[in-house]
Amino acid sequence: MFKVNNSRKKRQTIYCSALLASLSLSFASAADASNHSLLIAVDGLRGDGIENAKTPNFDKLIQGTWAEGYQGAFAFYAQTMKDAAPNSGPNHVGIMTGVTSTKSGVTGNSDVHTGRYDQYPHYQTLLERHNSKLNTAYLVTWSTDMQIDNDADIKIDSNDAGNVANTLAIINGTYQAAKWPRGTTPDSIFLFLDDVDAAGHSCCFTASDTGYVDEIADVDRQIGSIMDAIKARPNFANENWQIVVTSDHGGRGSSHGIHSADNYTIPFLVASKSAKQGYLTGIPKNYDAAPTVLAHHGVAVPSNMDGIARGGSVQQKAPDAIETDLITYLPFEGDFQDKSGNHLHAEVGGGNPEVNSGGKFGRFVAINGDKEFLTLGNPAELDFAHARDFTLMTWYRVSGDQHGDPVIVGNKNWDSGSNRGTLLLANEGNGDDVGINIASTSADRKDIDPIDYTFNGWWLLVATFDRDGSATLYAGSPTGELNIISGSIADVGDITSSLDWNIGQDGTGRYKYNLKADLDDFAVWGRALTLDEVRTLYNGGTGKEINSILGNASTQYLTAESNIVAGQNYPVIITTRVNGQTCGLEWDATLRNRERNAKWDCAGRADPLTLQVNKVESSNGTKRVSGYLVAKDGKGALEWDADLILNERNAKFDEGTGGDYLTFTLLNDAHASKVSAIAYGQECGLEWDADLIGGERNAKFDCRPRTDSVTIQLIEQ
Repeated sequence: MFKVNNSRKKRQTIYCSALLASLSLSFASAADASNHSLLIAVDGLRGDGIENAKTPNFDKLIQGTWAEGYQGAFAFYAQTMKDAAPNSGPNHVGIMTGVTSTKSGVTGNSDVHTGRYDQYPHYQTLLERHNSKLNTAYLVTWSTDMQIDNDADIKIDSNDAGNVANTLAIINGTYQAAKWPRGTTPDSIFLFLDDVDAAGHSCCFTASDTGYVDEIADVDRQIGSIMDAIKARPNFANENWQIVVTSDHGGRGSSHGIHSADNYTIPFLVASKSAKQGYLTGIPKNYDAAPTVLAHHGVAVPSNMDGIARGGSVQQKAPDAIETDLITYLPFEGDFQDKSGNHLHAEVGGGNPEVNSGGKFGRFVAINGDKEFLTLGNPAELDFAHARDFTLMTWYRVSGDQHGDPVIVGNKNWDSGSNRGTLLLANEGNGDDVGINIASTSADRKDIDPIDYTFNGWWLLVATFDRDGSATLYAGSPTGELNIISGSIADVGDITSSLDWNIGQDGTGRYKYNLKADLDDFAVWGRALTLDEVRTLYNGGTGKEINSILGNASTQYLTAESNIVAGQNYPVIITTRVNGQTCGLEWDATLRNRERNAKWDCAGRADPLTLQVNKVESSNGTKRVSGYLVAKDGKGALEWDADLILNERNAKFDEGTGGDYLTFTLLNDAHASKVSAIAYGQECGLEWDADLIGGERNAKFDCRPRTDSVTIQLIEQ
């Protein structure tokens, strides 16, 4: 039947009891009419999808700024159901009915039509039963969703663009259909969007895939147009809208359906006037969507639903100081000392780990894969028992696949993942994956994995443990993508281990596979860091050194603001970034006619050099420093080659000269410095060669001129 807002005329002669019932229904209808809901299910949207795409409209909903009086309760760590594979069928049904596969009976995409919808109805069916005068619209872009029983007034099957247009028409009152007169006020809208999933299947469900991220940005624009339409409604100021957004699954590669954290982790958002502002407590599930909408409309949530209403409880805000509850901090600036002030130092547990120049910040420790590791021992400060939250963090770089499944840091016997303790792992799949393992017994073992990483660039790895919620793994790439996966650890018991906390080995120090990696800025907190704090430390890939947060002497770079004095010598290393890799300027081991080729080593190694300053000029926020660049230990001074081939000259370290006169152009951005020279009247800029051979690129002076950006880092003598 048609749904209209005008009340029917009442008979003049009615019983008093009937009159009271009618008045009661009228008051209920008036209350319902002020509440409006929009539930959006975005197929294939990973929990970190919004983090890595341009999503100004999602951001406004999350931050509670999209409309006056509205707040946003959000979880990037929400989960799909676990009793069915993370595929569309069972999770779509769960989003709409509030129950998992065990109850709905839907286990895949082929049995959606056999769901137990009589026992577990669609939430819009429950809304209609509560008040048949409510106007409900159901818009989907996957025809299988039309097999889910639903008493909505209108049901539309179209593509994403068509249903966004239909939604806009429904909101602004121009939509018209047999059961939907023009001008009908929508009370409940369900909108399903499919194109993000299609983008993932076409290549990859990952933040590094442009097609996937661009499609998320396109969905954000579509949602933005819907938000604008809602706010443009004539009576919007008097309406109480709720917007819920979630997803059915994440993905890995070009597919999904795998029982793992990258498939399970999805977003969950509640934006409304009654929602709290912040990150949702506990572990939200996508099947919380149905009860959340029902509660907003004042409908009692059925006791047989698995989901619960979300939005009313959020986590406490993070402390003002990120260093709060910092237990230990190892910057590896020449030693293994704790710089947090807590004196929880590391010691060599095996081999002879080297501290080298050219780290993410200053120096780093290199663990060589052969019985080398550091140990923090087994102090009481690192006993996290059964309830204490904590965080493990390090910057991490490797030059190739790990051998076996070594430990980055942990305190358990890794002969079995069911042993008591915790691990941050360097390989949970193909030699280039990272993951978390935590357990008190075999019954509560949890593995949160995997995230793939690339070689020769610095990755930020942060593992947070909210003991009554989720363990979350963040992996920030060298190119600016912050990958996030999560999993429940609420049922994990006491993880106290009698073993040591080791870096590069398991708690025994004798595991058969040893880590081979470079580590920098290692830290442990006695609380779970928030996404906002991880963002601060990651800083879009540039990073923020904890020394600078603590007020310690931090790594120094030459910039336009540096106090550089003519006639002085400055020990430096020079690095550049190439496609996410950190490449260090070095001299080649081969000596020919007292010359060594200059190379960019893309495993991140850089040779120590001395900048001999002859002249300093400053103007308009730029500093030009002129002089010579000399390698240590008599390995030569940097010069340009006399031969000009295709506008390029090879860069050399010549032992027989003092080097060619160079100009270093410094800006406020430490990573945007330039090095150039004048060769036979031409300006030629120092650059890296496009060819990568054996992990190295030749260093060139390009006389067109072209110059690549470099970082000039001061080092200790």
